Amino acid sequence: MKHNKKKIATQLSSLLLVTSTLCMPAYAQEEATKSKQLSMDELWGESGLDKAKHANAERGAWFSQDKYSMFIHWGLFSIPAGEWKGKTYYGISEWLMSNRVADISVDEYKELTKQFNPTEFDAKAVVQLAVDAGMKNIVITAKHHEGFAMYNSKSSKYDIEDATPFKRDPLKELAEAAKDAGIGLGFYYSQMQDWYEQGGAGISWNDENQKGDFTTYFNDKVVPQVTELLTEYGDIKTVWFDTPGGMTKDQSMQLVNLVRDLQPAAMINSRIGNGVGDFSTLGDHSLSQVNHPGLWETIDTTNNSWGHAWYDNNWKSGTEIIHRLTSTVARGGNYMINIGPTGTGAVPDMAAKGLRRAGVWLKSYGDTIYGASASPWGRAQAWGDITVKENMVYLHIFDWPENGEINLSGLNNNIVSARLLNSDKPGFIDNLLNGDQGEVTFDKENNGWSRFTLPEHKPNVLVPVIAVELDGTPEVTKVSGVDPSIRTTLNSAFATCNGCKNTEIRWMQKFGDWNYANNLLNWEDGGEGVWDVDVAIAGDYFFEVEYSADDVVDFSEWKFIFGDKTMMLQALDTGERKNSKRQPKGRTLFRYRTDEVGVVNLKAGKQSIKVIPKGEVVGGGINLKAIHLTPIVE
Repeated sequence: MKHNKKKIATQLSSLLLVTSTLCMPAYAQEEATKSKQLSMDELWGESGLDKAKHANAERGAWFSQDKYSMFIHWGLFSIPAGEWKGKTYYGISEWLMSNRVADISVDEYKELTKQFNPTEFDAKAVVQLAVDAGMKNIVITAKHHEGFAMYNSKSSKYDIEDATPFKRDPLKELAEAAKDAGIGLGFYYSQMQDWYEQGGAGISWNDENQKGDFTTYFNDKVVPQVTELLTEYGDIKTVWFDTPGGMTKDQSMQLVNLVRDLQPAAMINSRIGNGVGDFSTLGDHSLSQVNHPGLWETIDTTNNSWGHAWYDNNWKSGTEIIHRLTSTVARGGNYMINIGPTGTGAVPDMAAKGLRRAGVWLKSYGDTIYGASASPWGRAQAWGDITVKENMVYLHIFDWPENGEINLSGLNNNIVSARLLNSDKPGFIDNLLNGDQGEVTFDKENNGWSRFTLPEHKPNVLVPVIAVELDGTPEVTKVSGVDPSIRTTLNSAFATCNGCKNTEIRWMQKFGDWNYANNLLNWEDGGEGVWDVDVAIAGDYFFEVEYSADDVVDFSEWKFIFGDKTMMLQALDTGERKNSKRQPKGRTLFRYRTDEVGVVNLKAGKQSIKVIPKGEVVGGGINLKAIHLTPIVE
């Protein structure tokens, strides 16, 4: 992309002038941007799905099509990899410098630049990994909260070419490799947090050591560096901002206008702040249980960490990556999964293995992901999940059923055909020995359920897919089905609540290790939670309850009502702790358990399952995450 340098300089001068006049004065910024007082999720800003304005159709077309991208967290933090002065800090290693973690001084931390020489970094190999994995785009950290630029910045000497022995620009190399491979490139930039700079919110605004102000930092570093990224690396698909904290809308809009002027086709995520992004980014590691409208993404990691952490070997398999990708697309979103290169620049082998295995699957089944629409059922199925393209419904089978049948509730269309996707037509001998390995038969039941009978043997692929052709675009009755063959989980996200609250909660077990659960909670006396369900086949079902409770709620009783039958749960203290030292601001550390309640006989058809507290509610009652029903098959 070519730009007129004089024009850019004029635009930059204008932006700086506007910044100086529109930004709040330093004393007001001190009140609005007290980063030390903000929790991590508060630093994300208004990243909720109802906040981003969403891109216009033309600019967002590729986002709706691509679905799958690579995230790369890489910086000075990859050298200590979660350890400082002999102590391991478990959590997210890229926050090691923060006063919330190891609290490393600027002078100590910048000494890492002298040993940062990542000679194993190979931009072409990284791009090839993304291609092999089936990904369509890459987003890499140009500057994380540590304040260090991973490219040749003319606005700061605290960068990889000026401050390290490496003397190369890895972003330039990555841009060239991505262009050659035909894959999109985007840059992560931490616009509010910069622990290296005075004024960059690394020091609380009311701290006596705070000598700078945000306006100066914003004008002198943020705007110039974002300008460099937008003008010196060719066409950019995504500008991925992070942690706006207390930035004003005017400040967010200055960056938006800069992107619009210099990279008009680029997409901006919701963490630009103040609801002015093109698409929404969910919380870190958040996999949604419910469908969402508009353009949005889930961001995830190949293990548990973003930056390289020496101790984190909890790698996701290719199968798990496909499950998480599929379920995100089935909810209507895009999936971006992270790798954290080491201090030498190498990609961990196990991260690459999982991604490549998923990529092999996508070569055969990518049509069920790229450009696919969300499941009209609005939820996962007991056996897997569903994506859609026009009149084609793709049943992704995560759990191959022992009885060779999968069941689908609420499909109102007629089925034209069903087949095992990408199965080879068996030969005569194969038919004699094993039967027809690709054959799928189907029946539309009078009760509104559809039953698919699968081949006898599971195909040797990570996730088999049944392609179902309908007589039109899917028309679905959205009542949660209770499957007659496999355990059904009824999440609280799909219950109604009267006299209680239905909401998602999130907590950390290690610093930055986010966990999410939708719950029925904050119960009032006589409160009632209700699931509307459709039971395919009458019979006996094993009933379990998944919940958390503290010692105050211990011994409380809860009635689960199935028509004229009542099942009783006595809640146990699950180890949930308020004001846990693992949680910031005295938040609760949640611990869930699943209790086996017993066997309940269910009638067939549409009905309600209710839960109500028995007697007076104490301590807000249990946090009810889900109930489970498993058919008892003789």
